[in-house]
Amino acid sequence: MVLALLTLAGAQSTAPNQQATTQPKSVALTDKSNVPPSDILKELRKGCPNVGITNARATSDYTLEVNNKPDPTASGSAGYQGTVFALILLDRDGKILRSTLTPSLGNAVKDVCHAINTAVIVEVVEAQNLTQSVDVRGSGGIIPALTGRRTHTDTATISVIVNGEHALLDCYEHATGCATIRPGKYYGELDGGSVWVNYEVPLTHEVVRNHYVIAGSW
Repeated sequence: MVLALLTLAGAQSTAPNQQATTQPKSVALTDKSNVPPSDILKELRKGCPNVGITNARATSDYTLEVNNKPDPTASGSAGYQGTVFALILLDRDGKILRSTLTPSLGNAVKDVCHAINTAVIVEVVEAQNLTQSVDVRGSGGIIPALTGRRTHTDTATISVIVNGEHALLDCYEHATGCATIRPGKYYGELDGGSVWVNYEVPLTHEVVRNHYVIAGSW
């Protein structure tokens, strides 16, 4: 089963992708977008000429929000504009297909194009969470009240179904962990022996992109 999924991941960027690029798609910009449509269309023509911009949001294939905003991490950087492009691509049901944040509009649009042409549905059947506890007592700190034992919960392993294949996915980012994810259907992208899953955190609605490696089958 694992071999089949790995083979599928490798094929995702060839024949299926070539077939997808011949099928016209349309995106409608949200009212919150602050980047001129002409600039976005210019990059779309480079990255995915099969995708165009439409004003008919009710009949468009996707909704796209494009914002150019200040980057607080770039404060004081010489020769850097200090802005980033934040793009969020949603399907007709409002489910997040891809989110990206980069200083280059061209690179951000490339991410969106890749998602449109290669995205798959990742159905999470079961998630095994890992709660870790760290004892920071005695480690000092500016505010003593914040020191002590702290815990955080990450999603360590998830059982998923992708294109009919049953696979176990293990969190790739062990150092930082993966955001907890509940059973359901999400958009993802196959990347060789790993899978990226786009997920919106409840309550805060923060958009995260978990990275998992294929660890086995179930």
